[in-house]
Amino acid sequence: MWSLSSFSQTDTTSTTLPNKILREVAKDLIRYDGCKEELLLTKEKLQKVEEREQQKDVIIDLFRSKDENNQYIINQQGLQINQYEKLTDDLIKEIKQEKRKTLFWKIASGAAVLTGGFILLK
Repeated sequence: MWSLSSFSQTDTTSTTLPNKILREVAKDLIRYDGCKEELLLTKEKLQKVEEREQQKDVIIDLFRSKDENNQYIINQQGLQINQYEKLTDDLIKEIKQEKRKTLFWKIASGAAVLTGGFILLK
């Protein structure tokens, strides 16, 4: 028979490093894994904060646009009020002129009637 020399796995229960150092290495590896996880969570949180800031910027831009529209509307209303006041003043002047005309015609008609009546009586 042939004899083959083979080797098997060596014993891994014994180490060349002291147990105290191995425990510290294990603690450091666990902390490293925790730090990696914390970094991922922090990145996600930062991304969400940036998205929220972008939404705030959009809302602020909308409010600015709305404010500009409101200012324009207020300005236009002021112009309309000025036009209405001018129109009202013109109408008041026109009414006064019409009252003067009618008063003049009433006086003239009354004088004509009185003159006509006076002539008929003579």
